[in-house]
Amino acid sequence: MVGRRVRRVIGVVIALWTVCATGEAVAQVRGTIVGPGATSFPIAVSPLKSGSGVEREAGMFADIVAKDLDLSGLFRVIDRAAYIENAQQSGVTAETIDFRDWSTIGAQALVKGTVERDGDGLVVEARLFDVVEGKQIGGKRYRAGDDELRRISHRFADEIMQILTGERGPFESRIAFASRRKGRFKEIYAMSIDGGDLRAVTRDGSIALAPSWSPDGRSLLITSFVSGNPSLFVADLGGDKRLVSSRRGLNLGGRWSPGGRAIAVALENGGATDIALLDPDGQIMHFVTKDRGIDVSPSWSPDGQSIVFCSDRGGGPQIYVVSAQGGTPRRVTFEGSYNTSPAWSPKGDRIAYASRIGGRFQVFTVALGGGDVKRITATRGDNEDPSWSPDGRYLIFSSTRDGSGAIYLSDAAGARQTRLTPPGGDDSSPAWSRWLE
Repeated sequence: MVGRRVRRVIGVVIALWTVCATGEAVAQVRGTIVGPGATSFPIAVSPLKSGSGVEREAGMFADIVAKDLDLSGLFRVIDRAAYIENAQQSGVTAETIDFRDWSTIGAQALVKGTVERDGDGLVVEARLFDVVEGKQIGGKRYRAGDDELRRISHRFADEIMQILTGERGPFESRIAFASRRKGRFKEIYAMSIDGGDLRAVTRDGSIALAPSWSPDGRSLLITSFVSGNPSLFVADLGGDKRLVSSRRGLNLGGRWSPGGRAIAVALENGGATDIALLDPDGQIMHFVTKDRGIDVSPSWSPDGQSIVFCSDRGGGPQIYVVSAQGGTPRRVTFEGSYNTSPAWSPKGDRIAYASRIGGRFQVFTVALGGGDVKRITATRGDNEDPSWSPDGRYLIFSSTRDGSGAIYLSDAAGARQTRLTPPGGDDSSPAWSRWLE
């Protein structure tokens, strides 16, 4: 029964044919994924049926997949306490599953599978079922080391999103941010979206800022004061760093181009701060902007042809777009007197940014042409430095709504916002990677 509240929102019916693990066409899945305030698609995620010695891994896989789907805001993951079947005593194929046990608790889709030890690694078989029609609609088999279980869990959550929404999910990716959680200095940290593998990337006892991922997700561009000057480094996830630019003054906000052939960065230049392009070794290719004002926070368009940035050339900070080859910038934001920290959506159609309203920063998005401004946050505290998910359906940003800074997740409409990082870090400057290679 669709309630009154649900009827007030616009629903999008997902109806698509998919291919199961054997490659045969199977049942048509119909789920209704609707707008803010509506009931999401009900799905059950059962612990994997496990061989001896991998019981922990069986539960961990299911926990991570369930958390990812819940974070998406598109699914209602049914509480495991309601499950009738015992995962270790029931089947994992369409022929051996009693789908009545799952329809009874309201599930329309079901995740089941197996995990076994294979030498030094694991073999995971995960399957997605249409409960209503009692058929398998997707499945994957993974061979992985124990340290890769989290990644393949995220990968299968992405697979579920692909099957049930037509677009790959954003979960096989990483998030980096600056944090004080290990002391008084800001260091760079990285984690998966579920936060279970949070770790420090830098341990310099200095100030590190503005992380940005390489296209392959294996390293970060960061600005660090470790040598006294705010210089640009490439840091791998083990903490090893390579100096890219240590020109006197600011070397701030480095961003790799989509193809990895250039780095956009804000450099001090003759008393001003302009956007420059560096080659991977840190040599200046050319200046994209040349103005008396302050130009900072570059972000690339998905095709690598343009750059969005923040500039005070017109008075207060506003958002502008310019060709990566240089030229006359075009102003994008006209609402608000202080707009900063732009981030270009991977879909290419919108730009996220932070705007100061009533003395506090809130996150907005704007269409590329400069219209259709949408407010994402409306909370106490400051909400800053938005960064897009690789699929363009979500944003992360830092927020002080609960006191000290933390990293939050929101869908692109701002309807559902969830805290990702634990307390005590004064977390800021988040950056979301592309899908991992």
